Amino acid sequence: MTEPKCSDCGGMMKQGFLLDEGYGESYAASWIEGPPERSFWTGVKKRGRARYKVGSYRCEKCGLLKSFAPKPAS
Repeated sequence: MTEPKCSDCGGMMKQGFLLDEGYGESYAASWIEGPPERSFWTGVKKRGRARYKVGSYRCEKCGLLKSFAPKPAS
């Protein structure tokens, strides 16, 4: 499969991911269904919501980011 082209400038898009960090740990970002709701213990409520790993492409020419969340996280 060839790398996609940027929809804004036509430059080449490079695949990558968004990083979440906290308390000495690093994770690939996730998309959580619904608006954020505050949780006293975890910061935001996640239980019972659909969760998807986030992937991203960055244009090498203009820097545009395109993110996607294709499959449910396991």
